[in-house]
Amino acid sequence: MKKRHNLLPSSLNGLRVFEASARHLSFTLAAEELNVTQSAVSRQIRQLEEQLGLPLFIRHHRSLELASQGKEIALLLTRQYSELNQTIRQLKAKETDTLRVQVAMSFAVRWLIPRLHSFKSLNPDVNIVLSSSMGHSNELLQLEEDDCDIAIYNVPEISKSANMPTFFRKEYLAPVYSELLTKTDEPISVDELIANYPRLHPTSDQCDWSEWLSRNDRTEQINKDGLTFNTLDMALTSCFAGQGVTITDLMLVVHELQQGYLKLPTEATIVTNSTWQYYYQTVTKSDNVTRFIDWMVQEEKKDWAALTHMAELHGWKIID
Repeated sequence: MKKRHNLLPSSLNGLRVFEASARHLSFTLAAEELNVTQSAVSRQIRQLEEQLGLPLFIRHHRSLELASQGKEIALLLTRQYSELNQTIRQLKAKETDTLRVQVAMSFAVRWLIPRLHSFKSLNPDVNIVLSSSMGHSNELLQLEEDDCDIAIYNVPEISKSANMPTFFRKEYLAPVYSELLTKTDEPISVDELIANYPRLHPTSDQCDWSEWLSRNDRTEQINKDGLTFNTLDMALTSCFAGQGVTITDLMLVVHELQQGYLKLPTEATIVTNSTWQYYYQTVTKSDNVTRFIDWMVQEEKKDWAALTHMAELHGWKIID
């Protein structure tokens, strides 16, 4: 019988060692990843080069560089290992019915967690593993299949291109406050609110207040007074406690607005073309992933209907 793949080395372990070394451009880091010694990695690479009859690395005094032949093999191996790993992940996900969701912290606390029972009631056999991120980072755009099945995050607008995350929704920014702050249930105007009460900034760069004031021709009122937080959730917690007025994405507090826990000032303007938008990224493919995305989209539509109804009722103006 004719031997197939006769140019491959007798042990494929050397290829795995090479792929890790090529990714890190370091025998030391490859050894840490593979839980072996640095000398074992170096020895495996030399044996692989001898078996293939090709130079894979150019060795410098304190660094490694891929030879041209090594670059081609490394590219192929990384892609193939990634595809194989993803296939195994998806097969295991089908067996375990586990759905791993990585989500921006404020979105998780204010939107996703309070309604997860709805998804669970429709899909009782799906086990959800939820992990959080700060959500204001493009690092999430380079997710690996080992990280999660779905990622949901809030980042600056992303231009459309292949293999990019899917747009979920805009932010709907407006100032909100609690009656614990104003000590009255009487309506408060925008001018009164901005002039007389502390501002709570939900981001360290204070961009949300600046953007909302600029869109409402109030640039002269932009200042850095008040308290500054690095998450929207902290700013909202402070707002609920009556410590000031904050800018928030209203879609995260639809229930609180309906119940009167938070209020908008009279003649409020809701700005919808914020720099920051919500995206989701499906890292693996399964029926559970599809069901979760479909459920999330339907929940968002319900909130949008509730928000637009309140806007009509209270005279809030929504502007693009």
